[in-house]
Amino acid sequence: MRSVIGIDLDTCVGCNYCIRVCPVEEANVAYVDDNDTIKVRVDTTKCIACGACLHICSHKSRTFDDDTERFFADLRSGAPISLFCAPASRASLKEWDKILALLHQMGVRKIYDVSLGADICTWAHIRYIQKHNPSSIITQPCPAIVDYILMHRNDLIPSLSPVHSPMLCTAIYMKKYCGVTDRIAAISPCIAKSYEFEQTGGLVSYNVTFLKLEEYIKRNNLRLPAQGRGYDHIDSSLGSIYSMPGGLKENVEFMIGKVLRIDKSEGTSVVYKALDAFSVEDKANLPAVFDVLNCAEGCNLGTGCRHDKSLFEVNVAMEKARMNATKERDRDYFEQLYQEYDDKLKLDDFIRHYRALPVRSISVSQHDIEAAFDQLSKHDEISRSFNCGACGAENCATMARKIAKKVNIPENCLKKAHDVMNMSHKAIMAWQQDNFRAIKAASADITQIRATSDSVVDNVSNIDILINNYDALVKDINKIASNIHMISLNASIEAARAGQAGRGFAVVAEAIRGLATETQKATSKISEVTQEAKQTLGGISSMVVGMGGNIARAEKDINKIEHRTTLLLSQGLGQPDSRSKPA
Repeated sequence: MRSVIGIDLDTCVGCNYCIRVCPVEEANVAYVDDNDTIKVRVDTTKCIACGACLHICSHKSRTFDDDTERFFADLRSGAPISLFCAPASRASLKEWDKILALLHQMGVRKIYDVSLGADICTWAHIRYIQKHNPSSIITQPCPAIVDYILMHRNDLIPSLSPVHSPMLCTAIYMKKYCGVTDRIAAISPCIAKSYEFEQTGGLVSYNVTFLKLEEYIKRNNLRLPAQGRGYDHIDSSLGSIYSMPGGLKENVEFMIGKVLRIDKSEGTSVVYKALDAFSVEDKANLPAVFDVLNCAEGCNLGTGCRHDKSLFEVNVAMEKARMNATKERDRDYFEQLYQEYDDKLKLDDFIRHYRALPVRSISVSQHDIEAAFDQLSKHDEISRSFNCGACGAENCATMARKIAKKVNIPENCLKKAHDVMNMSHKAIMAWQQDNFRAIKAASADITQIRATSDSVVDNVSNIDILINNYDALVKDINKIASNIHMISLNASIEAARAGQAGRGFAVVAEAIRGLATETQKATSKISEVTQEAKQTLGGISSMVVGMGGNIARAEKDINKIEHRTTLLLSQGLGQPDSRSKPA
């Protein structure tokens, strides 16, 4: 079958709403993409086009396709096309009669009301039941219901009413009884009708949904005629209210009274469960007719409709349709109408023969399910009954089965994610506790380093003072040596004057002068050494001062980290243990 439901994975956030509302367990598949983001794709081979995901997706990632573009393209090219319009148009389309007039102006040849097909559908059900007396039948105006049975519940096919839907009854009437040879288009409230038309041999060529039709008119700036248009066929009965929940039930009971027990169910949240229960229910408890619809409010708010009207607005429109159908018509009128059907129509023309569309379901064993529970870290009855539904499954057991089938993933389990997050949080907080203790130790160490640095600076300053004092002392010694040198020089002069008598004194004077010279040389070297020492100490002092500044900044940063860590711990696991000693 063609793909009707589409998805924009760029806007999908993996919220799981689509999984939660889908009646088919394997139609939505959750996975983690290359960006580690959870996404949900559609398995189109298992999708029944119930449309539940379309209306629940607030991110607008689910879309649908119909035949609107192809219909208008063929119409503009001159293709011979007639159409029928669903009675839900009275409640859903704002100016349905003017839209029909526009389509007629654009080239549509004949226009029929599906209310007529609904009347024929009711007549066919009554006559089929009277002729064959089936034990219990499931009505099939709704193609999503039919697809669910044909694809996923083949065991219910024998119970599925063989009478065609109102739309197909209309198409058959147009072709076989009115001689319409044109292609037929359906102005429809339902996206799943595309599947029905595909499965029934091409009786209907186009499924044009209300929503896409209005969008096309607006997008192409088509102007509606001032005057509306009616239909090209004989009058109809209560078929105009067929689109309401229980419409078939009301029609049957209107014609033959409450001689048959007719139960009804509608809405994706309940009707598919009811069908599953139907298959195992005691036959004695089943109704003669089970009137079922996919959409909770019937076709009036179908999957191909705008949902901007309230239920009460819809009901007002349907009540007007009911009043118009019965206005100034007595019982004889309706009995005469059915007599005309008996005389003119053949029941077999409106009977459908079903062909199962079996889908390969994914089978899993109990061992697979247990392995899935292991992936979810659910090992006891309490954890396996958490049943929050956040994953999209009804309960944890269903989630485990879906994981085993590989249509859901453990990452979607809220409880598992919470437990993992809680464990991670505890691990982080324990790591922070260790960090806090390390920071406290580092803070103490850097305080000690700063004290040592300050002491080094002080000691270097003291050494510098001592060197300066020593340098002054050396200068004094140098001055004394210089004076001695001068004295010895004078003594040598006086000894020379004394002649032979001063020769011994001259020797002493020369020795003293030599000693003074050596003393000056020694003090000069000492001065060079002290200058080098002062330069080195100056470098050491600058380095130590700079290191002290770095230590001060590091101490400030560590204090900030300590404060923030203390705040974090107080918000997480309580105040850090003051008794903890630095590592």
